[in-house]
Amino acid sequence: MINVTCGFTIPITLYGLPPRIDSILKVMGEIREAGFTTMEMEITAGDRDDYVANWDKVIDLSKKIGLDVVSIMAVTYDMFSLEKRKREQSLEEYADICKMTSAIGAKLSTNCFYLPPEMVPKARTSIYSGGPSVAVDIPDGFKWSGLRNIVIEQLRNSSEIAGKNGLTFAMEMRAGDFISSVDGVISIFNDCGVDNIGMVYDVAHAHAISEYLDLGIYKLGKYLKLVHLSDNDGTRPYHYQPGKGNIDFGNIITTLKKTGYDGYVVVDISGIDNILDEAVKMKAMLEKLIKE
Repeated sequence: MINVTCGFTIPITLYGLPPRIDSILKVMGEIREAGFTTMEMEITAGDRDDYVANWDKVIDLSKKIGLDVVSIMAVTYDMFSLEKRKREQSLEEYADICKMTSAIGAKLSTNCFYLPPEMVPKARTSIYSGGPSVAVDIPDGFKWSGLRNIVIEQLRNSSEIAGKNGLTFAMEMRAGDFISSVDGVISIFNDCGVDNIGMVYDVAHAHAISEYLDLGIYKLGKYLKLVHLSDNDGTRPYHYQPGKGNIDFGNIITTLKKTGYDGYVVVDISGIDNILDEAVKMKAMLEKLIKE
């Protein structure tokens, strides 16, 4: 059966990015009081010392209040660096986060197609506040085939690390990342040739790149591991509450049921007023659609 969980966009909206450990402990209680019994988390590789030092507190609180963590996003900005040393360091950091993920009882480890740091523009401009860069810095001698091979190698390595920790491994597809389409991600996954790999399907991002949202679910098939839900009008990957855009959530839930999906759908709204109240409303709406 499909279940609804609380996205980490809610702690981020309430307490900033990344939330400090005291804020994490506070928001876990707030999320549980709001009626959620499960949530996502996120750990940033370069800013995780506070989390590491207090992880036992997070685990203990999770058990005490009955709030299970179902997945953790490992934010490793150097995972696809053009420099081998940075990639190797990123894998070590990812392995540490996988151990933390397994320790708290989560079953899914996720990541994103972050632009290689060598290609991030120093003078960053974007179409809208918080959006992706308008252009990237292309190093001399750059070849797409070379970066694509790096991606495949790193995904294979990440899949293996996650598997050794008893975790399913998945990549989130987001508008503005350097791989940002359902078909592009599927092509990469197929070439990886590993079983422990899949996608976090974020409908807000997919809508912003004009993907047919229901068809995308069929395309992903076995690769679909998690679904992020929020609303927008398709012009930007904003993460609004239902009704603020034109995404048909009923159709998405119906399609998920038709295809036999039985994982989590995530309340992934972000940057809005009264976000916990809106999250509770969205949870009730989704659970009603699931039961229909």
